Amino acid sequence: MRPGCNLFNAKLGELRKNRTMTPRAAQTTNDLGPYLKSARRSVGLTLRDVEAKTDITNGYLSQIENQLIAKPSPNVLFQLAELYGVEYSDLLVRAGHRVPTAVSGQRAELLNGIPLRALEDLTETEKNDLMDYLKYLKSKR
Repeated sequence: MRPGCNLFNAKLGELRKNRTMTPRAAQTTNDLGPYLKSARRSVGLTLRDVEAKTDITNGYLSQIENQLIAKPSPNVLFQLAELYGVEYSDLLVRAGHRVPTAVSGQRAELLNGIPLRALEDLTETEKNDLMDYLKYLKSKR
């Protein structure tokens, strides 16, 4: 072993222990791992408990919590949000995923000019008839 290797390995171990993140990484992950670990502990679950209740292995979750995986899939985040009782959109942001923004108020109330309230008041038969009519219109294109 070269003379400087021990010093290098010691510094590398110290960096891993302190795990300082670059500003870019900090903006992307925004403390997702520690936040998930805290949320899991606050609901009294172990890694194995989470594995038993979801399809997320305890090893994978451990890697997320220890910031070895910075951007888990939205599916994984959704399962954890449901289990921990935290906001799904918050987890998406912390993981660096894009979060869809709400549409403007007027646009949200209309679907291509149709008031959404009108669709809510339909009976099941009327909904089925409407779907059939939409299929018919598409077939005429």
